[in-house]
Amino acid sequence: MLKLIAIAGAAIALSAAVVNKADAVAYIFTEAPRYDAKAWMGGRDRFPAGAALKLAGGRAVVPNFYASADASVLFDATHILFSGKKNLTARWQIWETALTNGSPRQITSGDTDCVRPFYLPEDRIVYTRVGRAESWIESTPLVGGKPSRLSFVPMRYLTDDVLRDGRILFEAGTNARELYTVYPDGTGVEAVRCDHGPDRGSGRQLASHDIIFETIDGLARFTSSKAVQVDDLRNASGPIAEISDEQWIVGRRAKSGGVGLYRWDLGSKQFAALEVASLNAVEPVIVAPRIAPTRFPSGLVTTRTAGNLLCLNARVSREPMPAGEIHKVRLYSQEGMLGETEVERDGSFYVQVPADRAIRMELLDAAGHVLRAEHNWFWMRPSEQRVCVGCHAGPERSPENKVHGILLKTTTPVKMLEAKR
Repeated sequence: MLKLIAIAGAAIALSAAVVNKADAVAYIFTEAPRYDAKAWMGGRDRFPAGAALKLAGGRAVVPNFYASADASVLFDATHILFSGKKNLTARWQIWETALTNGSPRQITSGDTDCVRPFYLPEDRIVYTRVGRAESWIESTPLVGGKPSRLSFVPMRYLTDDVLRDGRILFEAGTNARELYTVYPDGTGVEAVRCDHGPDRGSGRQLASHDIIFETIDGLARFTSSKAVQVDDLRNASGPIAEISDEQWIVGRRAKSGGVGLYRWDLGSKQFAALEVASLNAVEPVIVAPRIAPTRFPSGLVTTRTAGNLLCLNARVSREPMPAGEIHKVRLYSQEGMLGETEVERDGSFYVQVPADRAIRMELLDAAGHVLRAEHNWFWMRPSEQRVCVGCHAGPERSPENKVHGILLKTTTPVKMLEAKR
């Protein structure tokens, strides 16, 4: 313990010295001849011609690898995670190495690619595993143990960050990207905001807790005081690295044609070139100690096979509801309809659905006509107890302080556990 504290203290001193100087920043980035940030949506490699992790100044982090990318720095800044390929034909796997005189240690294995790793509390990591037809989010211990799957809708995902409150930030999509969060046990999956944009990806959280991400026009942010995105910096790309609350490292299209890294000063609105060679320079990460995310104690009971969903008021929505009185809710899995049940006069309902399956719902009027249909899928984990405020109401909305009608009627959910073909 004393040795670890001494290492961390030395790293803090080094970090403060380099970050506060105008002409030097300690960071790691990925250098690649070709880079396609959205290739993962089609199951393709973001670095089809290889890549190399570099320290500021150009020194290779793992020189004996055919390809290395996706650096993530441990909380005490002594080790990093990365995705790497030892040779041309190898799969991308997750590795860990010490920043000083380290020998890379392989963490994941298998005949699929594993990319974009991040450290979690309690000596665990999270990353994306890429299959032929889909990708999914996985978590595993740093040493030993069995990987745990965290996403259960068959589509494409890419991990982006671990937020300070312990949630995992990720992007999902097949044609356009959108940002979502999920807890480290796979519960509570939801969109970061419900004002869905045409394309949002490469997200990172700032020290202020704002989330900066890439859009079709540049960089934008989510901030807690607003329920919609705020445009931030045009003609720039992510993911960014935060040097301080006044300076970031951002991507920009360089004169060479590739993406270069620039220091952006938020006060003077000036750019200073950092990495603008003929190759692409992307995915900057600051080498400095930081506070570990909040630990999330899971309450899941893995022997159970269902989750409970309580909706407080299906009439509450961030968008105007269509004309007509909501009478029933109907739920589906990808195998077929699970069932339907009446909605109480105050808009509440309570259902039980199968765990680890893709779920969506529709709201019906008294004649059985669909008033509103959910187009995206979500999932529930075994024994998860989930409460939603309303229909597409957004995570920023608070519930009304009252006992809702369904709970005055019953505390037993309507079971919808098998698809009716």
